[in-house]
Amino acid sequence: MIRNLLVITGVGGVIALAGITGAFALAGNDVSHNDWTWVVTDDEAGGNSHFRVERGPAAADTVRTINWNGGDSLSVDVPGRVTYVQGSEAGIRITGPKSLVDRVRFEDGRLSVAYSDEPERSYVRLNRNGVNVWSDTEALRITVTAPAVKTFQMAEPGQLNIRDYDQPTLTVTANGSGKVVAEGRADRADVTVNGSGRVDLDDLEVTDATVDISGSGDVVVGPTGRADVQISGSGDAVLTRRPSRLQQTIDGSGEVEQF
Repeated sequence: MIRNLLVITGVGGVIALAGITGAFALAGNDVSHNDWTWVVTDDEAGGNSHFRVERGPAAADTVRTINWNGGDSLSVDVPGRVTYVQGSEAGIRITGPKSLVDRVRFEDGRLSVAYSDEPERSYVRLNRNGVNVWSDTEALRITVTAPAVKTFQMAEPGQLNIRDYDQPTLTVTANGSGKVVAEGRADRADVTVNGSGRVDLDDLEVTDATVDISGSGDVVVGPTGRADVQISGSGDAVLTRRPSRLQQTIDGSGEVEQF
């Protein structure tokens, strides 16, 4: 996904060079009635990123579904936004640019994206509301429905939302810079963060929780029973409810905060 960062950097350069004021002046009254969209393409010609900028439409969204009978674990290794909904009818719905949607794979409970040498694209949209910048990967949306997933692993710098959760236990592992947000209830939550990711369980009703942070990541959770927190690095654990028992081990500049 490093190329995406380069694309966004290129987009920022385009905006800086053109100047927002100049763009509005050039577009005139047309901007107040119509969107102006520029496509920034990373051709990676000769192994080096080469940006091509041209005015044109953003990639249209397409929808694809994947059959799944459900399982007890879900691993997310895709960019964009993934939503897990606890429900009786299992399945996966993918929305986004066709070039990316067609590359999404699901095997053994793991969502991933197949490699492609196609150019990556980002977009700059100018209208009367201002400027919007995004990439194809950021437009990817995946909804996973299953009745009994209890273990979640996040490996990409995207976001996983867990909705309507109602199980005895919840296990979440966030690697890298990914973000996980969950709402619902569980008797026990086990959270591991490796890197700079963030796990927000503030809207999860939970009795006991274990938190293990390695790096600069953050965890927000509100156990009312027992809380075991271990931090190695500069990460923070925020306890939004006061547990009846707290055990903490900190190696580094990390902190445990209670409200």
